Amino acid sequence: MAAEAADGDPPDHHGGSGPNSNSAASTAPYPRSTPSRLRVMYWNAGGISGKTQDLRTLVQSQDIHVVLLGETKLRSRQELRLPNFFVYRRDEVSPHSIAYRGTAVLVRRDVVHGGLELPDFINTRTLGIRVGAVGTELRLFAAYRTPGTRFCSSDIHTIFEDHTPTILAGDLNAKHTVWDSRVVSPAGRQLLQDAEDYGYEVLGPVTPSHVPTDPRFGADVLDIVLCHRLPFPIHVEVLPEEVDSAASRLNQAAYSSATTRLPAATCRRWDLPLRLQRALQHKRNLKRLWARTRCPRVKRDLNSVALELRQEVWTFGGAAWEETIGQAGEDWKSLHQLCRSLTKAPAPVCPLFDKTGMRRYAAKDRAEILAEHLEEQFTLHPASDSHSIVRHHEEVEHRVRGFLSAPIPSLPGDYYVSPTETARAIFRLPKRKAPGPDGIPTIAIKQLPRRAMVAMTRLFNGILRTGHFPACWKTGRVIAIPKAGKDPRLASSQRPITLLSHIAKLFECVLLRRLLRHLNPRQEQFGFRSGHSSTLQLARVLHHMAVEHNRGRRTVGVFLDIEKAFDRVWHSELLYKLIENRIPPALVRTVASFLKDRDFYVTVEDATSDPRPIRAGVPQGSCLSPCLYAVYIDDIPTLTDQLQHWEENVVLALYANDSAYLASSRRADLTAAKLQRVLDLLPDWLDRWRVAVNVTKTAALLTGQQRAMLAKLRLWGQEVEWQTRVRYLGVQIDHSMCMAAQVEHIIHQSRAARSMLRPVLRSHLPLRAKVALYKGYIRSRLTYAAPAWYALCSISQKKRIQAQQNIALRMIAEAERYVLNDVIARDLCIETIEEFIQRIARRMFDIADQGPYEFLRNIAPMQERSPSGRPFPRKLI
Repeated sequence: MAAEAADGDPPDHHGGSGPNSNSAASTAPYPRSTPSRLRVMYWNAGGISGKTQDLRTLVQSQDIHVVLLGETKLRSRQELRLPNFFVYRRDEVSPHSIAYRGTAVLVRRDVVHGGLELPDFINTRTLGIRVGAVGTELRLFAAYRTPGTRFCSSDIHTIFEDHTPTILAGDLNAKHTVWDSRVVSPAGRQLLQDAEDYGYEVLGPVTPSHVPTDPRFGADVLDIVLCHRLPFPIHVEVLPEEVDSAASRLNQAAYSSATTRLPAATCRRWDLPLRLQRALQHKRNLKRLWARTRCPRVKRDLNSVALELRQEVWTFGGAAWEETIGQAGEDWKSLHQLCRSLTKAPAPVCPLFDKTGMRRYAAKDRAEILAEHLEEQFTLHPASDSHSIVRHHEEVEHRVRGFLSAPIPSLPGDYYVSPTETARAIFRLPKRKAPGPDGIPTIAIKQLPRRAMVAMTRLFNGILRTGHFPACWKTGRVIAIPKAGKDPRLASSQRPITLLSHIAKLFECVLLRRLLRHLNPRQEQFGFRSGHSSTLQLARVLHHMAVEHNRGRRTVGVFLDIEKAFDRVWHSELLYKLIENRIPPALVRTVASFLKDRDFYVTVEDATSDPRPIRAGVPQGSCLSPCLYAVYIDDIPTLTDQLQHWEENVVLALYANDSAYLASSRRADLTAAKLQRVLDLLPDWLDRWRVAVNVTKTAALLTGQQRAMLAKLRLWGQEVEWQTRVRYLGVQIDHSMCMAAQVEHIIHQSRAARSMLRPVLRSHLPLRAKVALYKGYIRSRLTYAAPAWYALCSISQKKRIQAQQNIALRMIAEAERYVLNDVIARDLCIETIEEFIQRIARRMFDIADQGPYEFLRNIAPMQERSPSGRPFPRKLI
């Protein structure tokens, strides 16, 4: 908890405190011998032993002059030292030599001060000093009242009977809604009445000062400030740096106590035997001798030795490969590592072009080129100069600034985190994930002791209470992976992967669960939602197109390409939409802190770039980002408010940033005109929320045959090209809806996977292991999203897909030509491709029909159709 008093400042009371609450007070100028502002901090330590380093860090970072401590719990022999501070103590020890309660005051040596006599109190424990500030004397008291004891107003009167301005800070266990407590206690009622009668002021923070770890109890205000005869206003605020320091300490503890540094592995996959090593050395000697003498006999011997050595090394390599195959178990982990050794060949290192077109080879230069490119990418799209758009942007900025500057009410108690929830979140962490900038892997977090887990819970509650996201968690480490089929020498051809702190990701999961209580995305949004999937969205789209085709109607689809969707989200607009969605203000403030002042650096080999700021976008790699982006585009326009009573609305299909509009009619020109009306609405929405669409990559598709090509649709004054096939959610959709392009695509992918895995599939691995590899790497490519599109395929296309399975199974079993495919599949216990797709389709539709989402129930329903009509996805079941 922080308090600030200044001469001539307008009175403003807001702030909070926590289980380890901190407070600071500052006063107006005094003579040159005293500080221009006196900063006083109150900390309810709950036992100061072992926390002096934390206190020292906080005092230095906040430039504190006076520290008031409550519940020090020190024995007389225990030392309490802080560099450059004078210490006043009042320890209390039980008859059994157990330290309890206790107060202390620490004063910096450049402050003129003096101790006060300890008056006699009934139930309140205090310790006070006298300092010079604001041209007068000021008395400061650290106080504590034991819960369960009777509140005695005489204790307060004893302190305030002096005419010297006085400030008392502490935990008096007196609650009242007047100082923002959640409930009213008898002691709080007595304190309020006594303050009105005696003429002193009681100040409390607007955020809880105590957040219990037990979710059955709610957070509440316990630490308060009492002021009497102050000639200046006082300002109370929470110090967010306590959250930053706690996060830093937790990172250091997790890194030092739960990790072990191992030496880098230097062994090779196999070592050549001594005989081959000597033969290789003999070959090198002959080569040097030949270079020196040019003797024909030496050349003849060199060729003979090189030929023999090549054959022996090839034989040894084959035996070593057989040994590697033999060491691979049947568990999926060892099989996956074996396949990675074949399929993950190292990519060549290429230079990068800088802005001047010069090639840069040094790792540091390449890192800076990538960082500069990403810094430009993490910026807002240019704003429109339209008067209405500019006015809208100003209103949004004003609304967000006013919201963030206003006092934020505290969260209810069930929003805070319990150690059980933290333990469950840690248990769900994946085992193999690259660490973030702090270098802490997930396996280290899983090994943290219970004490560290409780400290993590307190830190999470502190973030929710203060709305301050730690600054040390806002840095991302970016590594780049070349995009397939692109020029690797261009920075734009590198795919950035951002690595964040895993402890920060834990809190983001906690925050996401609380946000989802209040967020209700539109039903067309299927991206990153429980119970929804890309296959269900594809089934919905293809079912609509098939139904309209069977009714003799034409369907026009426009598939938008939103440019830099996640990287250029405007933070103010996003917060504005969260406010409009009636999200609890404390959660909105936490999200605002989560997005503010983020930065990143790029790592290339062993070199790192300078840190670069992130001015827009939602962080890559965060579980919050898809949810926040869904909120950002949730109001994308349709024709809902502009339709006649006889008109049908366009169909909107959303999956994160993949957006599509579908419209149908008996006449293709009328269908295109309806979609043009939607495209005419888009520019205003795009300008208002500073979203951009890449028109050159946006495609339009018209189902069925068309003799005369329709006029091109237009967006932002640019023409949208008509395509014969489009790619949506990883599936190729053609205008005839026969899925021929999709079949060609998956067959090509399965052939490539089978070619790379040929050495493993033809090895002496057990059949169960090879079948598992086929299911995980080849069949998964053949059946991607198949419940949505497989029913539309012709019989010949289905036979081609089945043939790919037959070829792979014949390779696995090493069967002769005369062995039937059905016999091989029966012996390997592999169902046909169609039977497998039917099984997963039945499961997908059953889950959707029995789930809690009304919109998904009976999605893509079966309907009557003519023999020549297009089949529906549910035909499989």
